[in-house]
Amino acid sequence: MTNKPTIAFVLLGCGDEVINEVVEELKTIDSIKEYVRLDSAWKIIIKLEGDIEQIREIIRWKIRKMANIETTLTLIEYMD
Repeated sequence: MTNKPTIAFVLLGCGDEVINEVVEELKTIDSIKEYVRLDSAWKIIIKLEGDIEQIREIIRWKIRKMANIETTLTLIEYMD
C-alpha cells in the first residue's frame, strides 16, 4: 500500500447571496487545492488532497459546519 494522497471532490450548495463569503472561508483550508463556482443547483465544487482521514475530518468538521453551507455531496477517489 502506498501513501499516495487521496483526492476528493465536494459539491457545495449555498445561497447565491453568500457565495463570496463561502469562497473566502474555503480559502483558509489548506487541503483545498482548487475550487470552481458553478451555475447550477450546486454552487461550488472543491478539490481536496490529503490523507483520507484528514479529508473526512475537514469535510465533517470544517466544511459541513460552515454557517452558509446548506448541502454537500462528496466524491472520493476510488483506490484499487
